[in-house]
Amino acid sequence: MVLKNIVQAIKHIYDGPPVTRRYPEVPSELPDRFRGLQKLDKSECIGCGICASTCPNNAIKIVRDKVSKDNDKRRWFPAIDISHCMFCGLCIDQCPKDALSSTKVYTTGVIRWTHEELLYTPDMLARETPIGEEE
Repeated sequence: MVLKNIVQAIKHIYDGPPVTRRYPEVPSELPDRFRGLQKLDKSECIGCGICASTCPNNAIKIVRDKVSKDNDKRRWFPAIDISHCMFCGLCIDQCPKDALSSTKVYTTGVIRWTHEELLYTPDMLARETPIGEEE
């Protein structure tokens, strides 16, 4: 039985196309409904906290934004701990203003060396600060 399997494997080594992908060199095709890293539209967010209350892993906290120079109002926005996020999309589905959306980013924003780099501030989620750069 074992020899039969080995012979079968050797016969089919060079048959057909490869079954693996060369990922970093050739990116994978992602479906339209792929749920990757979240993106925040700060102009639409009202800071209601529904996204934080629906998150099953408690990965979302509502934090105050830093004071901007043009006005003295400080607004509330979600900050996401990507290390605890399971990318279920409940925060996106429950947002009443569609301020959160899903992108196709899944490696460049998620693979980091330390846990602190996976704590995404509202500026990082809105892509005002490039992903991976500290403030």
